[in-house]
Amino acid sequence: MPQYQYEVKRGPNDVASGILEADNERAAVARLRDMGYFPLSIEEYHGESKRDSLRYALTRVRLKDRNLFFRQLANLFESGMPLTRAFSTLVEQTENPKMVRIIEQLRDDIQKGSTFAEAMERHPQVFPPMLTSLIRAGESGGMLDEVIWRIVAFGEQEEELRGKTFSAMVYPAFLLVMGTIAVFILVSFVFPRFITIFEDFDVPLPLPTRIVMGICDFMALYWWGVLAGVAIFAASVWSYWRSDQGRKQMDRFMLRVPLLGGVIQRYEMAKFARTLGTLLDNGVPVLTSLRITVETLTNTAVAKEVARVQERVAEGDSISESLHQCSHFTPMVVSMFAVGEESGRLGAVTRRIADAYDVEVDRAVKAMASLLEPILIVIMGIVIGFLVIAMLLPMLTLTAHVG
Repeated sequence: MPQYQYEVKRGPNDVASGILEADNERAAVARLRDMGYFPLSIEEYHGESKRDSLRYALTRVRLKDRNLFFRQLANLFESGMPLTRAFSTLVEQTENPKMVRIIEQLRDDIQKGSTFAEAMERHPQVFPPMLTSLIRAGESGGMLDEVIWRIVAFGEQEEELRGKTFSAMVYPAFLLVMGTIAVFILVSFVFPRFITIFEDFDVPLPLPTRIVMGICDFMALYWWGVLAGVAIFAASVWSYWRSDQGRKQMDRFMLRVPLLGGVIQRYEMAKFARTLGTLLDNGVPVLTSLRITVETLTNTAVAKEVARVQERVAEGDSISESLHQCSHFTPMVVSMFAVGEESGRLGAVTRRIADAYDVEVDRAVKAMASLLEPILIVIMGIVIGFLVIAMLLPMLTLTAHVG
């Protein structure tokens, strides 16, 4: 179906533009008028320029972009604006070009008769099954505005947790990267100049100096090979981690790493509880909620256990009984799920679990970062100190020899 680029007027000083699909130009004009617009210009659209296409390909929709979309949509929809008109308004307000294209497609699909949930299902990379199920439940229950606000709250809580984790790990990562670069520059380019001076003197050199000289000689000749080897190793690890078998083994290994395993487990528990609770509160059936929750979990080992929980619940067990047989769920989580099932307030209980684990994740990440910082400083100090001493010892030897 051909596409038409249009420019329309909605008020005295309110001009908008966009792209829509229609059988012909007359049909495009009729659709714009049905939407309440006064067309100013309309012409057939033949695609983007190469520059725009490259920009679109390099742009990705981040969690922040999706959260902003739902927050703006919630405000517009709550004010009484129709859904399609709200999408047209968001097209003008959104800066991310890929998100703009998705909003336009959502609007066009809804105008053709699709529901909001059906339109979202065509973009699984941006709207995961959990959000689609919530929107479907909101549309069927007549509470779409309330559901959108719950999605906003859910997304902002997830974004806040990610932000805290990232902020806590920035400084240790900076120390590691800068320390590694400093050692590489010293060994490859700085110390070799000192070594040429030492070689002019016919005196025995200390063992640390000879070790550093060997490293410097190797790096001077094969520094490119070292960089290539590191790059190949990193690419191999990444490729293995991306495979199904490698992902499973890496996820199991990371859960066993001290400190890091605790952070990952707490993060997965918070995500599990918040996702499941949000779905249950919005009327999504238990088995469907568990299935969707499995898809939202990051660690495959924990997701596998939740999938087993879904199977046991389908066979007639309660969620708490099923969780009791899982190794990654703490007794506190199992007990609170049992209380929630007995009281009939499982959704509220799961939200409390999620809030509690959000706090624990924040504390665990800060504790891990505060421990990593001195460890990295000590390690880099030892390495650089050894290099400096290796360069100073020959000077002392030469001074004694001259004296």
